[in-house]
Amino acid sequence: MNYNIRYERDLSHNYIVMELGDKDTADYRYRMLEAQKTKGLMACSLRRINSDSFLYYEADGLRSMADRFASRGMNAAQLMDFFADLEKTCTDMAEYLLEEDSLVMTMDTVMFNLVDGHFRFLCLPGDNREDIETFAIELTDKVDHNDERAVNAAYEFCSLVEENGYNLSVIAGMMRDKMSETDTSKNAVVSDNKEYSQVFDNSMVSAPVHPDFYEDFEDDEEEKSKSKKSRKKDNDFDIKSYYIFSILSIIIGILGIAIRYCYHLTQRQNIISLSVIAVTLIMGLASLIYANHKQKTLEMKEIDDNIKTEMSHVKKKKEIEKKRKKAKAFDDDDFDIDDDPGKTFGPSDPSFARSDEKAFGSVASPVLMPNLQMFASRQSDTIKRSTMKQSDPGTTVLNRPRSKARGRLYSRGLDSCIQISTDKLPLTLGKMEGCVDFVIPEKTISRMHARLFEENGDMYLVDLGSTNGTFHNGGRLQAKQAVKIVPGDEIRLSDIVFDYR
Repeated sequence: MNYNIRYERDLSHNYIVMELGDKDTADYRYRMLEAQKTKGLMACSLRRINSDSFLYYEADGLRSMADRFASRGMNAAQLMDFFADLEKTCTDMAEYLLEEDSLVMTMDTVMFNLVDGHFRFLCLPGDNREDIETFAIELTDKVDHNDERAVNAAYEFCSLVEENGYNLSVIAGMMRDKMSETDTSKNAVVSDNKEYSQVFDNSMVSAPVHPDFYEDFEDDEEEKSKSKKSRKKDNDFDIKSYYIFSILSIIIGILGIAIRYCYHLTQRQNIISLSVIAVTLIMGLASLIYANHKQKTLEMKEIDDNIKTEMSHVKKKKEIEKKRKKAKAFDDDDFDIDDDPGKTFGPSDPSFARSDEKAFGSVASPVLMPNLQMFASRQSDTIKRSTMKQSDPGTTVLNRPRSKARGRLYSRGLDSCIQISTDKLPLTLGKMEGCVDFVIPEKTISRMHARLFEENGDMYLVDLGSTNGTFHNGGRLQAKQAVKIVPGDEIRLSDIVFDYR
């Protein structure tokens, strides 16, 4: 979905401005959005300018995920914080009657707070669920690909979004719980590896997985299923009780009305009958409404429980399969037999077997054969590789494109000259170490001030919403405005002037 978004700076505040177009701003959700105090949602105000409506989101100290993780990807800890903040925000939104599918999930609208390290989300009343699948795919590119935990979690989040729809709070909670358990499971895997290694060293044969392992898993699932069924029966009984009570109350009220029409009552009897009719009808309607509400709530909870149970089941199955393969690997992996006996002299050659028997006797062959087979197979692979190297002279590349030589940024007017190389782009500039590629330790520089990047062979400069501004040849850049940089240009970050040459 395309959003009309721009960045503005008003006095000492940064804003993300979203044009609403023909949206109905009289909707109660816009008033709720202005009144909400949820920590995870960006504070905003509704403004009308020349008959047009705009939402102004406060973005002081915030940077988009696209900017924050452009140079350095998200590690596992940051990804777990993202899932935790997303889950809490979705839960808190319900207090203000805001749906979680009104979150605008794009790399440019999910913000990172550079001060406290938490994530902030932008809410726009309406149905924005079509963005989440695109966001999940882009998230796999933003994680640190040297961090295996982060990569696995990002791809699993992507698959969960595709399979289970837009129940963000449930998916985020599952991902947070799983990532928090990763360290514990990793330690368990290490201990399992040590046990397998010890068994292998002692017996050279790995025992198969005992069938009781699977029976325990099935018994555990059966107990959970029984407890779930008993809870469901209790809830159904409660709902039926409310329905029965409401029906009886309504019947009593109707009987009271019939008595009033059939008999002549005194003034006191009239007052008592009217009171009884009113009380019974009100209680009956209240019980009916409450029973209906409780039934819908239990249905939604059952859907969420089914999703969690299914994911837990898949996770346990994967662990079982992984342990089964690990156990089987000790039987198969270490003793590969060469399939081609004609090319090299090895254990599959009859003469080799006869020489082995002659040297060590007929009893020695079964003992030494596996090790000799492995040795011969490795020798054969070495000969094949050396033959391929000799026969393949390589490929000559014609018209190889030469890397374009780039200049440097040299500071002007400082006691010690600051030189910034532009050979490796993109390059983020600022004073916050760990978030930028080049640190400029000056108080007037923002945490993430500006970025240099390459596009179609040219270098561009973009301001990242800095406090004191980014200037190109004397003109101040708007937030997110990119300009082309050529040798001889003057660039100013706050009060520090650079020459590009």
